[in-house]
Amino acid sequence: MESRSLHRQLIEWSFLMVLILSFASSCATKRYWGPSMGRSADSQSTPVNALEKAMKAANFEAYKGKTLWVEVYTLTDRTGEESAEERFLRSWLAEKISAQGARMAQSKTQADVLLDVKARVFGVHQTRRDFIPLVYMESTQGIVDLHLTFYERESGKILQTEDLKGEARYLEYYILYMIGPFKSIE
Repeated sequence: MESRSLHRQLIEWSFLMVLILSFASSCATKRYWGPSMGRSADSQSTPVNALEKAMKAANFEAYKGKTLWVEVYTLTDRTGEESAEERFLRSWLAEKISAQGARMAQSKTQADVLLDVKARVFGVHQTRRDFIPLVYMESTQGIVDLHLTFYERESGKILQTEDLKGEARYLEYYILYMIGPFKSIE
């Protein structure tokens, strides 16, 4: 009788081990195809979320009724006059400025105030961690660090300077490389 019980336990444990190994041998695959295919959604959304957090502190009420010209400078590669990041930041700022009552100038000479935006950081940091066979984790961190300088166009006098910083994190992980993804956004 005891031999039969031991034999049954051995079969149950063997079945359990096969089940665990089948889960452990699967894998989570997240593919990013590189620059020719565009940017991954994670690497696009996290800097935008960080920019949104940074812009919450921005106040353009002092320039209500005035006309502004925005120039953005980043450290990204350029394919023409301005990079895609610079165009994005300029349009985002133009929307924020217009929403608070200022107008955007059609040219630099038509502006009352010049706004220089230096993007010290506008990017993404991605980290992948594996603890085989238990966990697969990818973390994407968007970081924004902007320095805004407002100038009076006629005199060149500095009217105001402001630093805006924001950070957003996106975490995605799988348990046993198969259960998930579990996502978290901060």
